[in-house]
Amino acid sequence: MTSSLLQRDLPVKIFLVMGSSIALVLASSLMMGPLIVDIAADFNTSVSKAGQFASATFIAWAIGAPLTGPISDSYGRRPIALIGVGLVGAGLLGCSLSINYEMMFAFRLLTGFGSAMILPNSAAVVADLVSPQTRGKYIGRLTGIGTIATALGAPIAAMLINFGTWRTSFLAFGTIALLVWILLWIWFPRLQSTNSNSLTLIGRYREAGSNPTLWYVLISNVSQRTVYFAMLSYLAAYLIQDYGQNSGDTALPLALVGIGNIVGAFLGSVVATRASRITITMVCFLSQGIAAFVLFYLEISISLVVGLALIIACCFSITWPVLVSRITETTKSSTATALGISAAGNQLGALGGSAIGGLMLALGGFSMIGIASLVSVMIASLVLKVKVKETAEFTK
Repeated sequence: MTSSLLQRDLPVKIFLVMGSSIALVLASSLMMGPLIVDIAADFNTSVSKAGQFASATFIAWAIGAPLTGPISDSYGRRPIALIGVGLVGAGLLGCSLSINYEMMFAFRLLTGFGSAMILPNSAAVVADLVSPQTRGKYIGRLTGIGTIATALGAPIAAMLINFGTWRTSFLAFGTIALLVWILLWIWFPRLQSTNSNSLTLIGRYREAGSNPTLWYVLISNVSQRTVYFAMLSYLAAYLIQDYGQNSGDTALPLALVGIGNIVGAFLGSVVATRASRITITMVCFLSQGIAAFVLFYLEISISLVVGLALIIACCFSITWPVLVSRITETTKSSTATALGISAAGNQLGALGGSAIGGLMLALGGFSMIGIASLVSVMIASLVLKVKVKETAEFTK
């Protein structure tokens, strides 16, 4: 769509179907936790091996997101949305019928691949329909809905076990996927990219990757995501080892981190519409690093530790709508391709946070995680400050 046709507001029906799709894929991707023990018992395998079902989802997600972006850009958003939710539904229902480990693993891969299509495609729809000045508002709200679904996926799956077995949870989520698919079929817009036939699929990657701003945003994003995921990965262990808490005691701090994510996402929907969005993002980057440094390096009260973790989570989520919006502005006709590349970067940041955090912990204890976090956000802030310029729409 050309810029002259862009709207200020996103139609309610489109927002609802995209929000439902995002909630579905995020909730279903994180529903495995309370089911693993029962699944392991049914399949006569270990709990640790059953835990790899969650890994299967994210592996397929990381591979699928950059692969489906060019298809969305070339052949339209609607087919990708319908196929993605359809695969998620098929994967969930297939899991409910699985009779062995291999069958279950295959269906979790299918669920992950379908999920990978939804988030970049949805953000691309926002970019197609909404002007740059307001698209961050909707990306932030969709992120907030996704964050809520992330927090609810496992508890809902656990509750559904009470009405049957672990299979009941997959059956229920699969049925929800079918309902979401029907809504998509009715309400999802029939969009076609402006230059759908002018570029090959490889050409989409070339066009998206030719803008250096994309890569600078990705470097900043990956660097700051390592801070959040290092904190998330090792907060519970830190509270247990250094503050004498037991595993159950860490439930409340981790829940507060989730609340911080939700609040931050909705705040980000406001920040992403402001002319000062890049500056605010830099402040959030630095706030994360300073908070992580104080949290892990200094001897402070447990209440302050939890408060700093809440700040890190909130600042992390504030930046996400800004960064996604800025990525949509790096290309005119290969938006989903750029967003798919970004999605792969997100997985790299999550992996880096846990891996680098573990390395720092082995080298010098929890204090080294704090130092590494501070260095990481300084890199992210420097790249953003020097290399990522604001667009004309926000500097008028």
